[in-house]
Amino acid sequence: MGEIFIKTIIAIAVLLLFIVPGFALKKAGLVSSSSKRSLSSILLYVCQPALTINSFCVFTPEEWSVISEVGFASLLKNFAVSAALSLAALLAVFALCKIVLAKYRDRDAAGIYTYVAVFSNCGFLGVPFIEILTDGSVLAVMYLMIFNLVFNVVIWTIGVWLLTGSAAYISAKKVLLNPTIISVAVAMLLFFVPQINFFMFEGCEQLGLFPSYLATMTAPLSMIIVGISMAELPFKELFNCAGTYIAGALRLLAAPALSFGLAVAFYFMCSGFVGNTPQGEYIFLAPVIAMAMSPAATVVAMAEQYQKGERTAAVAFLTNTLLSVVTVPLVLMAVLELWPLIV
Repeated sequence: MGEIFIKTIIAIAVLLLFIVPGFALKKAGLVSSSSKRSLSSILLYVCQPALTINSFCVFTPEEWSVISEVGFASLLKNFAVSAALSLAALLAVFALCKIVLAKYRDRDAAGIYTYVAVFSNCGFLGVPFIEILTDGSVLAVMYLMIFNLVFNVVIWTIGVWLLTGSAAYISAKKVLLNPTIISVAVAMLLFFVPQINFFMFEGCEQLGLFPSYLATMTAPLSMIIVGISMAELPFKELFNCAGTYIAGALRLLAAPALSFGLAVAFYFMCSGFVGNTPQGEYIFLAPVIAMAMSPAATVVAMAEQYQKGERTAAVAFLTNTLLSVVTVPLVLMAVLELWPLIV
């Protein structure tokens, strides 16, 4: 378990190092505050969709062999259970936040804190941890990415409402035509109909570099945006707001605990349905691990996009990302120790 501590510190240290270019450029006057909105658009509408496409459409021959052995019918059932659990976990944490923050006076800040508590950095941090825990199992990673798909749908509906405070920014047309949601539909089509997955055609493998390169930009770009925002903040603001710690307790402790309870319940209800497949426990554990991660860096990009609470978002994100260095390994160890004892 000591490896988890070390890997956690390294992963979050790398995440925080990506802040440096944005911070330095802003302090040197080489980028303006208005640059954040343009960078946010690239992150939200280009890099995140590419991350989805890359996760479900680009595989090595060895990974595809493992997937094929399980079979698409079994995978579809597994994905359905993991997606249902993921949605239940996100909605349960959202409901808890609404109760805890119901009387918080600053409603705009309450929306930011709820966003921070509900949405985790499941892509950049979740995938490395799943790979560490499963020796790089492609199936376990895909179960975590199923969480990410549900996460994207919720973030562009409930997440937008939390940041804007208005349902006017949400419509079926806006949601369905959002590049991130379109990428989910395309990814699922190409995955379950591999005959048309041109990324896997013989001789066309290098086409996969396009979504892969864009996907790898997600974490650096999101943190550069955070760095620009951080350069505009007095350092003392990072640790002097009680609301930030409430959001942190909900994100780093309550969210994984609630998700773990739901995972146990789903296991007893659905274990017979999903059957015995390699790394099958991660159908249930992947959402828990995803919910144990630090806050989603997109909170800063989304706040910038909608011009709502940018400073509050940056402070809440940075403070709780630092706190997650301690909480993430402890929560993961607790989850891995408790799961075999219960199920």
